[in-house]
Amino acid sequence: MIRMSSTQMFNTNLFNMMQSQGRVNQTNNQLGTGKKVATPADDPVAAAQTLNTKTRMSVVQQYNRNIDFADKNLSQTESVLDQTETSLIRLKEIAIQLGSDQWNEQQIRSTGTEAKEILKHLQGLLNTKNESNEYIFAGSQADQKAYDGNAFQGDRIEREAQVADDTFIKMLTSGARAFEGLEGLQMVDANGDKVDWNDAAAVGNNDVPAGDMGNMLGAIQYLVNATGNGNPPSDVDKDAIRASIDNIDIAFDKVSQTRSQIGSRQNTLDAVKDGNKDFELFAKKSISDLEDLDYAEAATRFQTQMMSLQASQQAFGRISNLSLFNYI
Repeated sequence: MIRMSSTQMFNTNLFNMMQSQGRVNQTNNQLGTGKKVATPADDPVAAAQTLNTKTRMSVVQQYNRNIDFADKNLSQTESVLDQTETSLIRLKEIAIQLGSDQWNEQQIRSTGTEAKEILKHLQGLLNTKNESNEYIFAGSQADQKAYDGNAFQGDRIEREAQVADDTFIKMLTSGARAFEGLEGLQMVDANGDKVDWNDAAAVGNNDVPAGDMGNMLGAIQYLVNATGNGNPPSDVDKDAIRASIDNIDIAFDKVSQTRSQIGSRQNTLDAVKDGNKDFELFAKKSISDLEDLDYAEAATRFQTQMMSLQASQQAFGRISNLSLFNYI
């Protein structure tokens, strides 16, 4: 037979009552916050899992912000390239018209002013800025104009954005990719024969427009000059106008190819973003399962714990008054 002193019974019942009070307080806090894991002490394993998931979610959310920023830049670039293609189509129409034998020199000079205006429009368009005030075609030199007149001032470096653990997307497109290094451009020599653009530049042909040789704006400038609207004005050159038709086709193909590459990047962004959204949904459910409270279960548990606490309090009240002196 185990004997218990009055002090031992007092301490045991006090401990039991305090435990019951602690359980009541914990459940009451859960009902107030809606969370079953309010502190790491409530469930260390669940708290650790929740922290890991939330940390991962914050990384994915940063990826999504990168995706949004990259998508804005790519959409803006795609819009500029769309306008450029439209301008090139119109320039080809002009070249075809002015290259026919039905147009005299005065008519060519007059209509050729439209080509000159389109060139000015494109010079401005290729210096488009994004919402961060960066020149989108300047490469890594995004704080400076991509083009000074017809000459490219940027570089070939295209900034990337990390959109997943192992996925980086080029969000800015250098003018070097879209408008420079056109292969196959031609011009006509003094005899009216076509010569390779780069060969003409190498021998110092004065017909080669100022600026970066072999670029889109230079090719358009050549057409403008051939209509007699260059600076300074020159004679009309129908052979040069006809050569410009193929040059414009080459420029159009370069722009179109770049536009397709941007479309591929946007498709990749969409796929990655969908994957990130799926993870966020899974992560939120996982966190909810670990943290969120089942109110019906908690309310029932709270009532049971309150009854247990009240019983402990009543028992403690009786035991605290017990003493052998009560029976002497």
